[in-house]
Amino acid sequence: MKRKLTQLLMLLAFISFAKAQDLGRVIIRNGNTAYPKFIVSLNGVRLSNAYNATVCFDYLDERNYKVKLLQAGSSNVLTFMVNNAPNYVSKYILNKDNYGNYSLILESKALLSSSEEPVMEPVDPAVPVILPMSNAEYNDMIKAVRKESMESTKLEMAKTFFGNQNLSSEQVQGIVKLFSFENTKVDFAKFAYSRTMDKANYYKVYDAFTFSGSKKEMSEFIKNNP
Repeated sequence: MKRKLTQLLMLLAFISFAKAQDLGRVIIRNGNTAYPKFIVSLNGVRLSNAYNATVCFDYLDERNYKVKLLQAGSSNVLTFMVNNAPNYVSKYILNKDNYGNYSLILESKALLSSSEEPVMEPVDPAVPVILPMSNAEYNDMIKAVRKESMESTKLEMAKTFFGNQNLSSEQVQGIVKLFSFENTKVDFAKFAYSRTMDKANYYKVYDAFTFSGSKKEMSEFIKNNP
């Protein structure tokens, strides 16, 4: 009985070892330090809700993975495919061409050495990745607000439509540009600030203002509402 138990344990250990050898690693990084950091998921699984310039996925047991990548300050989700090789580390680099289009290119592929054992990062699938509202929904709401002729009603509609949404600074800029009066623009910009995910990029909203006084007022508001 003891001999059979020992054989069973040896078999399980061998299976675990063999399975471990089939696991791979995928690393995704920005090709330029000027590119915005990103949140990325592989087949719907992500390591963190924080924006990073490099992300490493360990213990991968599938051959192909669908990549969804959201850059800081953008509402557009980039989609790619990457290949994972058993017992290999596959490094992918995010590049941008002269037309502003991004692509994910295989940079290198090498065997995982014994000194390069993967380290499992904590993943909590129960915590959702918070993204800005989709472009389709955003554009539909923009069209509805634009149709309204009265400035006060337009502002009320915008606050109603976008009040419960997660927005990017670029989306806020687009909404502010719908208004004709400077005080209305500032009003909505203040209203949307707490709902904006990339507050570090809120300077983009300033382009929608006509007067420098509005920019100064907005800067003071942000200082008092970090």
